[in-house]
Amino acid sequence: MPVTNSRAIRNLRLSLALSDRQRNILVGSLLGDGCLIPNSWNRHYRLQIEQNSAHKGYVFWLYREFRSWVLAKPTYHSTTQSWKFRTISHPELTNLAQEFYVGRTKTLPMRIRELLNHPLSLAIWAMDDGCLMARGDGFTFNTQSFTREENQLLRDCLAENFGLTESSLHRDKSHVRLYIRLGSLQRLRKLIEPHLLAEFTYKLPKPRRDLFSATGRNG
Repeated sequence: MPVTNSRAIRNLRLSLALSDRQRNILVGSLLGDGCLIPNSWNRHYRLQIEQNSAHKGYVFWLYREFRSWVLAKPTYHSTTQSWKFRTISHPELTNLAQEFYVGRTKTLPMRIRELLNHPLSLAIWAMDDGCLMARGDGFTFNTQSFTREENQLLRDCLAENFGLTESSLHRDKSHVRLYIRLGSLQRLRKLIEPHLLAEFTYKLPKPRRDLFSATGRNG
């Protein structure tokens, strides 16, 4: 049975601390579709995960990762055709909210290089907001919600922390998004493949031998 009384929730909150794995998942999620929302008293923040019904398995995987933080299983919302769950509010989540948000607007923490430093975070971000280009010659992170300066910080972070040195910023109307070029695709694949859920393997760049064979067939 879920905890429902406030004293029990307070005791639960006191017993919780983010593991390194949970923190890495959170960083990737906050770069993507995850969000932190204030509780009813606007004192602390909780994590909210919501994905369309096609990614129900992903929502339940995230739920299992944060199970001790959640009072109820993910629920289906017919109006948005999505699955959603929320954690309880917690000071550690509030600390992250203070770095990732200005008011209700998501921003990029200035110390992103310290936060985004594990391939698991990169894989979560790719599952949430990544897209393999149709020709397989590039990978896009949909970072249009961030400013050009913030995108440049992300670009520098990927080069320094992950060796993804072949990247660029592509214009998308009045915004920009982060693009991983062909020269770093195999490096990206090596980093994220061990952490990618099966339902997202379509986002993986093809192995280099496949790229070469495809080039030979088209040549």
